[in-house]
Amino acid sequence: MEFTPTDQFVVETPENIRFGYDVADIGSRFLAVLLDSLIQGVLYILLLLAIVIITQQLARIELPDWAAQLLAVLLILVLFMIQFGYFLFFELVMNGQTPGKRLLHLRVIKENGYPLAPLDAIIRNMVRVIDFFPFAYGVGVIVMFFNKRAKRLGDFAAGTLVVKMRDQVKLQQLATTSQALKPTAAPLLADAHRLDENDIELAETFLQRRAQMSDPAPLTVQIAQRLAKKMARADVPVTPTAALTFLQDVVNAYRAPRGS
Repeated sequence: MEFTPTDQFVVETPENIRFGYDVADIGSRFLAVLLDSLIQGVLYILLLLAIVIITQQLARIELPDWAAQLLAVLLILVLFMIQFGYFLFFELVMNGQTPGKRLLHLRVIKENGYPLAPLDAIIRNMVRVIDFFPFAYGVGVIVMFFNKRAKRLGDFAAGTLVVKMRDQVKLQQLATTSQALKPTAAPLLADAHRLDENDIELAETFLQRRAQMSDPAPLTVQIAQRLAKKMARADVPVTPTAALTFLQDVVNAYRAPRGS
């Protein structure tokens, strides 16, 4: 793995094949955080309205001290979850993205190029508390300025990186066949659903980037065989042509409507 002067993060496989990602700059990350902060602001307003309503209702009741203290703790917990749990929640359910990152076409990935794992997201966002000090990500911004990949402390702790996502190429543009699922690929439909979203995203990312590689054949076979074994298929592709067709068919099968 290396960082080139063109602000591109390069992951090199054992077969000497490289995937390149454009590293997100501080400006785009700031705009993403700003958009997420606006959403958080809306959540704070809703929380404030809820507090007003609840307070009015409780004014009619004399609560014991322990109940009032419990409500205060719950309020602090909710505030903490909005401020920091927001990022953890969306990065987990949106595969490394928050609404702000998605609008700016940014994504958090592992330094080895793999998708963000749940433990990585937890570590990354626990350290966000430190990055936020003394206010408005003061520590985080300073750390980002002093490293070429614009990583904050949370990224260092979790081994993650924020990258720019290129315009997605539709699978129809990659396949040489028609948009409909080929009859020969139809039997893959049941087996393809043994895969998960990370497997399919790996295949799609490779299909989108293979034209930029000098020799994509070895990696084509490696990815195809990995998916075939996970699907428990006996017909594991061994040639680049068969592997490429297999990957296209698997993605088509996985993305096909479940009820069709």
